[in-house]
Formats: sequence, structure tokens, C-alpha cells
Amino acid sequence: MDRFNTMIKYFKYFSYLAILSSWITILISVYFNPWFKLTRNALSDLGGGNLLSGHPPPKYPFIYNYGMIITGLFMILFSIYIIYVSRNKIENSGGTIFSISGLFLILIGIYHEGTYPHDFVSMWFYIITSFSIFFIGISILAIKNYKYGLTLTLLPIISWLIYAFADFKSGAEGEIFGIIVIQISVIIYLADLRHYKFNRR
Repeated sequence: MDRFNTMIKYFKYFSYLAILSSWITILISVYFNPWFKLTRNALSDLGGGNLLSGHPPPKYPFIYNYGMIITGLFMILFSIYIIYVSRNKIENSGGTIFSISGLFLILIGIYHEGTYPHDFVSMWFYIITSFSIFFIGISILAIKNYKYGLTLTLLPIISWLIYAFADFKSGAEGEIFGIIVIQISVIIYLADLRHYKFNRR
């Protein structure tokens, strides 16, 4: 049991691996597909589709699709850490929902552009992740850490309002905005955990 507890503590580093994996996947995929334009395409164009989808067939689409699967797996492993360190039932629920968002990211890699479920799993990845962040924010408010809790509670709401009214020129711009919001939220959550542990000493 002690060995298990020691191993789980290292699962927080899967959050950093997920962040790195997402950007490495995107950058390598863009490198091999010079036709990709941030202001015209969607990120998923790198994983499938063809001229009927409004762009050339991507070169090495498996890089993007497997990258999404690997990143989603890292998210699920990090969600285990969230559940492990959860300080109340709401935070536990937030971690569980975060694992589902990781599963949906894996599904984006499986059901790439050009397959019927793609649009559904892509949109719901962002929706489910937003719910996870919101629940974690509420859980932090419940332990009276108002700075981090309020930030994580409001961040998904404000980001969706910005997404609704901002003049994004392409799907990729909106998707990258969502990715950045998610990754900032994870960094804030990890900062909250460090703050909480420091004050508990």
C-alpha cells in the first residue's frame, strides 16, 4: 500500500506530460502539413479529411491522431491523481469528470475528421473538461481557498463567453484558445495544491 501511495504521488507529472504532448503533436503535424493555416483550418484537419473537407489530405495523420490518444491517456492518469488527493466529494467528482474528458480526447484520435462521431466527441471534450474545472473550483471554494477556487470556478464560464462572442477566424483559433484555458486551469490547480500543502504544515 505504501508503494502504491508513493507511485500515485508521481501521477501529477502526467499533467505536464499532457501539456507537452499536446503541443508537440500539433507542432509536428503542422510541420509535415505546410498547407495548414491557423486562420483557415481546424486542428482536426491534421488528423483526417480530404479536398472534400476543404483541405488536402493530411500527411502522416497518425501523428495527430495517436498524439491525441496519448495526450488523453496522460489526462486520465492525471485524473487518478486528482481523485487520490481530493479533499472532498466535489473535488473527487471533478477528477472523475476530468477522466471522462481524457477519454473523449482519445475518441478524437480514434474518430478523426471525416468520421461521423468526430464533431460530437470534439465539442464534448471541451464541454466535459469545462464541467470538470468548474467542479474542482467549487470544491476549492468549499475549503475556503477563495483565490484559487473563484478563479477556477469563473474561468470556464468566462472562457465560453469569450468563445461565443470573440471573432475567431477559424476552428483552430477557437480550439487553441480552449486548449490554453484548460492548461492554465491545470497549472492553477497544481498551484492550489502546493498552497494547500504549505499551509497545512
